[in-house]
Amino acid sequence: MTGQSEEVHVLRRFRGPPTSGNGGYVAGLVAEWIEGPAEVRLLAPIPLEVPLHRRRNDAEVTLSDSIASYAIGQPLDDGLDLDIPAPPSEAELEAAAIAFPGEGGHPIPGCFVCGTERQAGDGLCIYAGESPHRDVAVAEWVPDEEFAGDDGHLAERFLWAALDCPSYFGLGEPRPLALLARMQARIDRPVVPGERLRVTGWSLERQGRKHHSATAIHDEAGELVAVARNLWIEVAELPA
Repeated sequence: MTGQSEEVHVLRRFRGPPTSGNGGYVAGLVAEWIEGPAEVRLLAPIPLEVPLHRRRNDAEVTLSDSIASYAIGQPLDDGLDLDIPAPPSEAELEAAAIAFPGEGGHPIPGCFVCGTERQAGDGLCIYAGESPHRDVAVAEWVPDEEFAGDDGHLAERFLWAALDCPSYFGLGEPRPLALLARMQARIDRPVVPGERLRVTGWSLERQGRKHHSATAIHDEAGELVAVARNLWIEVAELPA
């Protein structure tokens, strides 16, 4: 890595909780400056619509302003060796869609990734409901043209965002109110808009208020596109 710095803004559109950035999107914003698998730790709620500084040096990438450091990313050496569940079938996807929390049951309805208030092209609209057959949450995802870069591929930050929320719903019931604290992710290949992808989230382990879970994205052929291992921390309430 070489030194690099630029000003970035997390638009309100890319929020998770009402007043802060979606954790996966922000982690992806950091990870875009890291080659290969990466780990990103989220240190504080990320403010919206204000100037932030993304900096890279030989060891890490940081996101901060004059008030606080919000995220720090580093290369991930282990490459994410996970026991990945098989991608869901069509029948499983249909059943899980019915199980996804509807209006009134969603903890963060405005979330960019999974919020029930968002529409296609505005949010990612990944609604990972619990499978009736396995201890996983699954969803179909067809990325919108809106999220493609100049090269025709989805920007990496949107793939990281897609790897975020399904791992929360994969925690199962009773599902705690929790916020993303760390993501470790690997992108195996680029994604183009219009692809039919299948997303799976599942629980790994619980340690008190810490919940470890994972997400995998497969394509129609069943090939792995991306995978993440995430850490969620239980909270009493969302950040004000």
